[in-house]
Amino acid sequence: MATFSETGHAKNVDNFSSLIANATSMGEKYNPTNPSIALTALSLKEKTARAAVDAVNVAMPAYAKACEERDSSFSEMDGLVTRVYNGLCASSSSDTTDASAASIVRKIRGTRSSSSKAASKATAAASAPKTVSVSQRSFDSQVDNFDRLVEFLAATPEYAPNEPELKLTALRTVATNLRTKNNACNAAKISLDSARDARNAELYEPTTGLVDVALTVKAYVKSLYGTASPEYKRVGAIEFRKAK
Repeated sequence: MATFSETGHAKNVDNFSSLIANATSMGEKYNPTNPSIALTALSLKEKTARAAVDAVNVAMPAYAKACEERDSSFSEMDGLVTRVYNGLCASSSSDTTDASAASIVRKIRGTRSSSSKAASKATAAASAPKTVSVSQRSFDSQVDNFDRLVEFLAATPEYAPNEPELKLTALRTVATNLRTKNNACNAAKISLDSARDARNAELYEPTTGLVDVALTVKAYVKSLYGTASPEYKRVGAIEFRKAK
């Protein structure tokens, strides 16, 4: 249902309200045997459908804000990782240690190993190709691999920078913040998805959803007044769209 405009769902509910007004104007003549299209049932359906649409409208900005905060936190990761890696390479660490760190850095960046043999180990992380891997570049993977890098550095005695922002304590603070922001965004996405699922069920579930109920009302009015009647023409002109 991603291709269906968010405003389209609200429009369906607004049009359902117009449908109820038309049915109400028919007075005692509007007297269906089907309880699902009785006026009381229609009013309840409108109320629950509108609440479901409103729940999505609340969840959407919460998710957007969480994503914005996560993006802001992650935006400086590449630069920090490059500084950390170059700091390690500038220490007395072995080539093997540096190569292991470079492997983790590439996973954080979502890049493959450079094929250039001329690249120095001090610039390898910064100059690696930017070929993005969906699995490695995901926020979850970035957080996990950044944690791996921090723990790798913690087990490497040669890594002992003087710069406060590169020290292990600072890096662990960064790692905690990244995971917190990523978890918050993931939780907001789950809430949004759940709200959308509930709304879609409320509006588009076969038979019991708002759209199918509205179509049933139209069929009843057609049987009540006939296709050429002004009553049916007014009701028939009210548009309801099924989400794809």
